Parts: sequence; structure tokens; C-alpha cells
Amino acid sequence: MEFIKKVINDSMDIWEKYLAHPFITGLRDGTLDEDKFVGYLVEDTIYLREYARVYAAAMYKSHSMEDIRTYYSVLAFVNDSEGSDRLRWLSERGLSSELIDTFEPKKANREYFGFMLDIAEKYDAPEILMAVLPCMFSYAYIFRVIEKDSVKGGKYSEFIAGYTSQHYYDECVTWARFAEEKCRGFDDERKARLREIFRQSSEFELAFWDMAWEG
Repeated sequence: MEFIKKVINDSMDIWEKYLAHPFITGLRDGTLDEDKFVGYLVEDTIYLREYARVYAAAMYKSHSMEDIRTYYSVLAFVNDSEGSDRLRWLSERGLSSELIDTFEPKKANREYFGFMLDIAEKYDAPEILMAVLPCMFSYAYIFRVIEKDSVKGGKYSEFIAGYTSQHYYDECVTWARFAEEKCRGFDDERKARLREIFRQSSEFELAFWDMAWEG
């Protein structure tokens, strides 16, 4: 997966900022304000809805049943990622998915998924993948790193564990291989565009953490 490794390495300076972010360090040591965490979950629920729509656009643009099945599998994965711990936090505060669907997203969230939807409208599968994969891949990176120093049995332990499981990691590997295949054989100009989209999406991820911290 030479190209995907190159793409990730090109954005690693941004990803390192995630690890030092006060929202992430608060998750790690269990000191994050609960209201901020719930606010994050609300915005993330809205984000995941739009994230699924981007994959649906990729399905629409596909001309292979195999590719359609592959994109469909991630829609199921996105749904499964809303684990019981996440739902418990929301339900305890009377926040159902139906209610959250009526909420207006915050500016940083709206700009992030707006960027992805714009990419999905203008481009094909490789560009779409570069827009959506930083979210999935960076979560695997962030939470595997902070798990080593996280408070065991803390109030955010289950949430962290959801992104450090072997299942989550295996899904990331599957999608990295799929993206590598979809980006094979491109000229330098298109590869540069793909790397830039991935980096832009990584920047939007950082802005999302800023939004979550600001509450």
C-alpha cells in the first residue's frame, strides 16, 4: 500500500496535533467535561449521517457490482460504529437519533461534511475515498496511541476501546487496500490532487476537534 502510506505520511504533521489536542488528552485521562463529550457525540451523529451520504454517492457513481458491495459494507460499518456506549451517553440525556436529525450542525461540522459532499459531486471514487478516509484512519491511529496511557475503567474507556478493537483495525486495512487499488496507475498530477484532498480532510478533522473542545 505504497501510495496510501505516502498519503498518510504527508498529513502526519496534522495527525500529531490530534494527539496533543486537549479534547483527546481529556478522553485519555478521563478529565474531559461530560457536556463537551455529549456535544461531540451529537455533532458526530450528524456527521456520520452525512458521511454515509458521501459513500452513497460513491455507490451511485460505481459501475461495478463488486465496488457497490464494497461501499455498501462501509455503510453497515458506519452504522455499527455507533456502539452501545455512545448510545448510552445520548439516551441518558434524552437524545435520540430522530431528535438529533432535527438539530442544525455547527459551522465546523457543516463545512467538513460540505467539503466531502462537494468532492463526491465533482469527482470519482479515488477523490471521494481521499475525502472520507482520514476520519476512519485517524481514529484508529489516535485511539491506539492514547489507549496505552488512558485511565483503565475510566468513563471514556469504552468509547476509546471501540476504536482500538481488532475489528476496527481490520476494516481500516481493508479500506486502505481498496483505496490503493482505486488509485493505482495515476499520473503525478492526479496523485498530487488526491494527496491534497486527504490533507484538506485531515485539516477538517482538526477543526472538528477544536469545535468539540469549544463546546
